[in-house]
Amino acid sequence: MYNFVNLSLKNIDAMCDLYNEVRNEDGFYELLSHDEFKAKYIGNEDFSFDGVFGLFDNNRLVAYGIALLRKLFAGKEYGGYVHFIAVKRDYRRKGIGSALLARLEKYIKDNGKTSANVNYYLPLCFQWFIPGTNQHNHPCAPGIRINSKEYFFLLHRGYEIFGQEDAFHLDLCDYQISPSIQKVLDDNKKDGITIELYDPNKHFGLEEFYKELNIYDFEKVIRENLELKKPYPFLVVSDKGRIVGWTGALWNEKTGRGHFDGIAILESVRGRGLGKALFSLLAYHSKLNGAKFMTFYTGLNNHARYIYMKAGFKIQQSYALMKKKNL
Repeated sequence: MYNFVNLSLKNIDAMCDLYNEVRNEDGFYELLSHDEFKAKYIGNEDFSFDGVFGLFDNNRLVAYGIALLRKLFAGKEYGGYVHFIAVKRDYRRKGIGSALLARLEKYIKDNGKTSANVNYYLPLCFQWFIPGTNQHNHPCAPGIRINSKEYFFLLHRGYEIFGQEDAFHLDLCDYQISPSIQKVLDDNKKDGITIELYDPNKHFGLEEFYKELNIYDFEKVIRENLELKKPYPFLVVSDKGRIVGWTGALWNEKTGRGHFDGIAILESVRGRGLGKALFSLLAYHSKLNGAKFMTFYTGLNNHARYIYMKAGFKIQQSYALMKKKNL
């Protein structure tokens, strides 16, 4: 029986050191300084040291686990989250990881949650690197990396897979608009439908567009961008000036990653190849805007994935969304 104790702020540097030690074994996730690690947790409204349990051997931290209780988000009540478990290599295969997981699940259950989740909130937006690239990254992971040690660990302890997210990547250095996409653009232009950078003096109907679209997240990012003192540029599909399609704002992260919020086309103009063309122009304009690469996720059953693949994007990693019901 292992004697797990609640950790506190005084242990945060030791937690970071063990995090880096475990993550450095395969070089997939970023390593963090003490200040960067602390910033991920301290001040996060869903984090509490009440959900952090550790094991010491001669005053040395050799294992710890973190459970999170997510508050209301977008009007929805969320369950508990098994966020992260770290065990020093020499202490593995002794039942410590399993015992830690059981302790995290008990904490979640004791706080009124009926399920333990491992999805959308793991590992609290720590970036990971695209294999075989020059540090091309994605800033977050949506679940458990399929076929990883953690994946099999959870499968064998009652966690079920209820979804899959695939990570797409494209190097933009040599990206060009293909002849087939140019033909789509030319054909639509004959009917007065064009794809161009948004100009408030030329385009109209943006509010009507996102109301008809009825996707909260898209409306939110459109509003937030336009409320900036200097909004970022973005592309629209224009039907003689009326907005019938949209991409997220064009801006780049420090790593050279082109930001991607999403794309959307109204039902009235679907079937004209505009989705493929809009996405291709988003990639092209991101390149012109200085982006070196793009990465993003999409669900396994999202048919937009075929648009992305035709534009040259490749699936680089798949993540399982996992849950243990009836704690």
